[in-house]
Amino acid sequence: MSALLGVFGAPGAAADPRQAARMLGAMASRGADCSAVRRIGTVVLAAARHAWELDAALSGSVTVVQQDDVAVAADASLFYRTDLVRKLRERGVRPLGDSPSQLILSAYLAWGVDCARELEGDFAFVVWDARTRSVFAARDFTGKRPLFYAQVGDGLLVASSIVALEAHPECPRELDLAVLAEEVGALTGSETDTCWKGIQRLAPGHSLRWRAGEPVHTAAWWPVPEFSDSGGASFDDAAAELRTLLLAAMNERMAATGPTALCLSGGWDSPSLFGVGRELLRSAGDTTRRLEPISISFPPGDPGREDDVISSIVAYWKADTAWLRSDDIPPLDDLLERASRREEPFPHPFELMNRALARTGRSLGSRIVLDGNGGDQLFQVSTAYLTDLFSSGKWPSLAREWQAMGGGGWRSLLGQTVLPSLPPGVLHRMAGVGGKAVRSAMLERRPPPWMSERFVREHRLLERERSHVPARGDRSHSAYETAWQLTRPLVGRMTALLGTFAMEEGVEHRSPFTDSRVLAFAASRPVTDRRSGRETKRLLRHAVKGLLPEAVLAPRPYRTGSPIRYLTSAIRSAMPSLIERTMKEPILGDLGILDPKAFRQSWDDSVRQDDQNLCVSLYLTMEVELWLRARAAHDAGEVRRSQSAGTRLAIVS
Repeated sequence: MSALLGVFGAPGAAADPRQAARMLGAMASRGADCSAVRRIGTVVLAAARHAWELDAALSGSVTVVQQDDVAVAADASLFYRTDLVRKLRERGVRPLGDSPSQLILSAYLAWGVDCARELEGDFAFVVWDARTRSVFAARDFTGKRPLFYAQVGDGLLVASSIVALEAHPECPRELDLAVLAEEVGALTGSETDTCWKGIQRLAPGHSLRWRAGEPVHTAAWWPVPEFSDSGGASFDDAAAELRTLLLAAMNERMAATGPTALCLSGGWDSPSLFGVGRELLRSAGDTTRRLEPISISFPPGDPGREDDVISSIVAYWKADTAWLRSDDIPPLDDLLERASRREEPFPHPFELMNRALARTGRSLGSRIVLDGNGGDQLFQVSTAYLTDLFSSGKWPSLAREWQAMGGGGWRSLLGQTVLPSLPPGVLHRMAGVGGKAVRSAMLERRPPPWMSERFVREHRLLERERSHVPARGDRSHSAYETAWQLTRPLVGRMTALLGTFAMEEGVEHRSPFTDSRVLAFAASRPVTDRRSGRETKRLLRHAVKGLLPEAVLAPRPYRTGSPIRYLTSAIRSAMPSLIERTMKEPILGDLGILDPKAFRQSWDDSVRQDDQNLCVSLYLTMEVELWLRARAAHDAGEVRRSQSAGTRLAIVS
């Protein structure tokens, strides 16, 4: 992963390369060993990356590349490069080289602003086209490589990091309180807004276009797959095709030589990739590459414990896994220090666990760590498919599925079939009294009780929440749910954080299930491949038959491997002292967002009721408070609170 920077001034206004160097330096954690700052007329393009990423199989040694009047700075790892080069030659474009930056420049020359559709990989890039005096930027649909932008006067700033934009003297520094409140309430939020007014996030799967004197225009280049409900080849044929696609996805994402680490759990996603990866090496007789699993051991009785299943998987392949103990990875260590390093308030609750996995991968000699992210979205579905059966009048099928699931009372049946099928307007009218089931049917969240009702009303947070959740349209309920799980803002932000943690530990994070070929195939398959009765991930399990023990692939009565107790136990231990230190005079209270008394009462309720979801929600609010305090203490300026023209927090240099 790299640090990208683009500084684009108004025509005739020379960009200051020294200022660009300072902005690039603010992103030193994303790379400082190899850098290039290129001035092209009034434009500055820059990039920097770590020395270990200079390998041609990773980001490569080329950071900024120019051909004639077009220049590109890229943060990317590309896959299926042979296919890309072939398509480029068919378009009459001869690549300058095989590095990601050079291939992206060639793709832009071949397809213009449609080039992102032709790329497979994890990428963010910025193009300056002097022929049209325009900027073009894009991110891949998974969002591993971040990209932010800000319009400053008549110019545009683009960077991999918010801190780089803040390093520009004219960049806005005022907090957006409505966005901050969405962080406090763990609401859906916008895929583009940040907590800073004037700084926007380019959403995953989106591109940006800009010319001097014009506003920024962003648009989705990646069409969200329309998941099928029926049809396709036979189940057995589909399983064989899926295995072939997974073999190719693993082949592209594993290291060309040496070890590749894989985070191995006891579920079905990462074990499937482990089995496929080992089969790939075995069938090819490849002894130059290794697939090294890493697993976490939870204590006996913990819902996260899957030690026996994991041990059976590695024993099946006559291998070993590198074990980490959850007790050795306290999830909430150094809260304030970590808050001070975050660009935005939102924390990844399992940051330290993911860092430990990445460090272990590095200790095994790997520069690549794979995971099973994406398996849940592509290969399973909730009971939303029951709503589809109800809505389409397939009563016999609904009865069979309900019985196969174990059934339940009429109230439960109605809640999972009739309620979600109601029109959005009816659901919104019911939301205030219908409780959690109604809100779940809408895929919307509501502000928690510790947020100020006045603030919620004045900043129209309920209306903002509804605007952030897309309409279902003509899609089935199951297809809508899957599309939302792939595109909701939280997914992209979590993905970018995982990539950043891995990079800072010296490895690159990759997710083979997000291969576009695998995704497109999964979308083409009927919903029954994903769930029938109590059976989930039916197609995936069938595709890896023979690559994992039968006992591992067998249906399970309940989900395994949940680390929730690992997290909530730490929260319950740390929260009392945090409340005592911060909730007497919380900054969030001064801003009018938080009701401190209601927060403390909700904490007492969570302890009394042993409510894990409430516990985590309160913790996320506390993290926002810690972020504000760390930000105020860390910045070179001072924090001032203003009560005039609406309360706000401004950080002044």
